[in-house]
Amino acid sequence: MNALITSAPLLLRRRGALADALPVIAFTAATAIIATVIGGAAAFARRIPADLTGPVSAEAQLMPFLMLCALFASVLLIPSAVGLGGSAARLSLARRERDLAAIRLVGGGTTAQVGGIAVLDVAAQALLGAAAGVVVHMLAAAPLTALDFGITPFTVGELLMPWWAYPLLIAAVVLLAAASAAVSLTGVVLSPLGVARDSRTVRMSVLRLLIWGALIIGFLLFMQIMPMIDSQGSNLGMVIAIGFVAAIVAGMNVAGPFLVWVAARIAAALAPAPALLVGARRLAADPRAGWRAVSGITFAMVIAGFLTIIATIEPSTPEDQMLVTALHTGGMLTLGIAAVLAAVVTGVTQTARVIDHAPQIRAQHIAGAEVSQLYRARLAEITLPVLLSSVVATFTAFLVLLIVFGGGAADARTVILYFLGVLGAYALVVAAVLVSAPLVRRAALRTA
Repeated sequence: MNALITSAPLLLRRRGALADALPVIAFTAATAIIATVIGGAAAFARRIPADLTGPVSAEAQLMPFLMLCALFASVLLIPSAVGLGGSAARLSLARRERDLAAIRLVGGGTTAQVGGIAVLDVAAQALLGAAAGVVVHMLAAAPLTALDFGITPFTVGELLMPWWAYPLLIAAVVLLAAASAAVSLTGVVLSPLGVARDSRTVRMSVLRLLIWGALIIGFLLFMQIMPMIDSQGSNLGMVIAIGFVAAIVAGMNVAGPFLVWVAARIAAALAPAPALLVGARRLAADPRAGWRAVSGITFAMVIAGFLTIIATIEPSTPEDQMLVTALHTGGMLTLGIAAVLAAVVTGVTQTARVIDHAPQIRAQHIAGAEVSQLYRARLAEITLPVLLSSVVATFTAFLVLLIVFGGGAADARTVILYFLGVLGAYALVVAAVLVSAPLVRRAALRTA
């Protein structure tokens, strides 16, 4: 134990400002989004009258439906934000793998002991990011009160969670980070040889795709019996349907890595150029990381697909106008939060992948690869998951719309709006590539 205490500073030493900031940024964004979404949904819930059978205003009559819409947005956004927190924990742990091996090599502790210190370090970063996320959430509450939902404007107090919820949220983020880091350790061989060889267990099974398909089939079957469940005026069927949609969207992250792995192996076998071959092999070696880099973008495109239907609704009465205004504003807010989530996920993940691959980039440059070729290899590594995400997002969004509405709106605006959403998603990818591009040159030309 004394040796472990002596060698702990090696494990906990900082890896550079950017490498250390990335996980904290991700934890901050995840916590702020979760708190904001929960606070917003609770604001609608508080306005539901205790008794809807008596005379109530048109706004009060709409509240139960708007609450369901807020719940729908919550079940879409919160799992993705939680996934970002888990990714941040794995990213933080990745910075420590070689230090873990060094401590094991000098006999500084058992695998459990050094792994425990690494997990505690991840938890500390999560605590810092979660606390910052709560502050960001509180600062964002005031601007959100200016949004027009067609109803009485919300106050800051309504958009904030109860005071006791914030310590619970911070604790939940820290526990999530610690659990994700602990699980990630099971995929790494914590020995000097294991880390040096980057010994990871990459298991991709078609079961991932089958699970996603089962969710889709289950949703299709449930929609056939949903009218009977809601025939008595209950909203139970709607709640279950929302749960199915959330599960299908979350299921994209289950099937996505398998699809990336299959596509990468095919691209590597048929690659006509060295850059595509290198990029495809990197994806095949770590398809989960490749999909995580575009998971936020995929989710944003799904939200854009859902909004195409809302955008075509035309109000005919004052009550309809109130409803349409609430749906438009809520939909755009959901898309805005999804865009922020996608930007953070894409930027953090792409930058982290360059940092992770810095030794390989340097070795390839020494072996004769030009910096421009390294750029093209990385572009190929990004392009394949992005193309797959476009297909998966389009399929998911319009499949759900087909099942729920029996078809898409026959309006050219739906196609135009979705096309603009896809362009916005691609703009996020381009921005992420541009932000992290200088790191490729730095890694290639690094002399140390």
